[in-house]
Amino acid sequence: MPYVARVLSRRGSSDSSSDSGTSSDNDSSSRGGTYVCSDDHKLTTTGLQPSYYSNYTIVAGDPGAYTDWNGLYFQGEASFDYVIRDLPTNNTYLGTNCPKDHRTIRMLGIAWVGPRTPTPSDLHNPFTLGFQAWQSDNSIANITYSYSSCDTDVNLVQLKTTVDWSEYVHETNRDIKGAIDAVVLNVTRAGDNNHEVQFEGVYDVSNLRSAQTIIASDGTHKDQIHIPAKTCSMMGDILIGWPSGTIINGTMTNNTLTLSISGTTIAGFGDLDGSRDEQVNVTFNVAFTGTYDSANSSQVVQVGASNQSLVSFEKATGDAIAWVSPRWLLILSLVMITRMVF
Repeated sequence: MPYVARVLSRRGSSDSSSDSGTSSDNDSSSRGGTYVCSDDHKLTTTGLQPSYYSNYTIVAGDPGAYTDWNGLYFQGEASFDYVIRDLPTNNTYLGTNCPKDHRTIRMLGIAWVGPRTPTPSDLHNPFTLGFQAWQSDNSIANITYSYSSCDTDVNLVQLKTTVDWSEYVHETNRDIKGAIDAVVLNVTRAGDNNHEVQFEGVYDVSNLRSAQTIIASDGTHKDQIHIPAKTCSMMGDILIGWPSGTIINGTMTNNTLTLSISGTTIAGFGDLDGSRDEQVNVTFNVAFTGTYDSANSSQVVQVGASNQSLVSFEKATGDAIAWVSPRWLLILSLVMITRMVF
């Protein structure tokens, strides 16, 4: 069976559109007064970008037009490793019954990387990273079909390295908006490799004022890690959120992206048959390996091409050739040989 490319996102915009393969709007109907969702299995990528990017990526009259802030996409496989431990106190409900051994959830995921926008002016990261992943046993070739568009909590992991917020000020009777680098990224060259950078940082939003923290948490409630419901008997999702101190690191070339997210936190349960008073200690690690999605990206990233910046962005062209590391060439060669043999 020939490989069929599946469109994940509309080129050149953070907006979601039904003709792009990224719409979260599902075909639905009402049968006998009962709402029925028809799963279109279309990925929704709007959550990968902070909302203020729409000021720079959506062109009036032509929302699909190219801009200098469109960014690029990577797609690939991910794993979610975790260990659950009961807390010594404050757990009186006997129905938790959590597995105590090391567990792994296999996922598929997509990442978006875009250049820093001119505003807000107090952001310092050279690029913004968005990532989402969901549980799936499908191959990457079936990444679109693997996505349940009827499931509002389909993403087990959703992260943005920038958090934007808004707050209503009674004194001035107006809203004020802003954003912070939730993960301050330290970007350096990967050893002697001129074609690869490494980045690392720690998730921390503690410098947000209390009101902003509440609004930012509400506005980015989907930006979190959670373990699926019923992992612990009779309990809902384990809501890890984004605890301060979570370690984010990875590497990037113009054709590959690796990402690691790890931490330990005390987590509660969402609504199911469980109690919000129940808590457990969770140690987690998420690992993602993705390759450049040329079918859906309107930009390419140039790593180490400029003396001014280790990372720069350019418009993608049809004849653009991405540099691939020898390690990735070996992996691709083995895959091709395996397909030829079998």
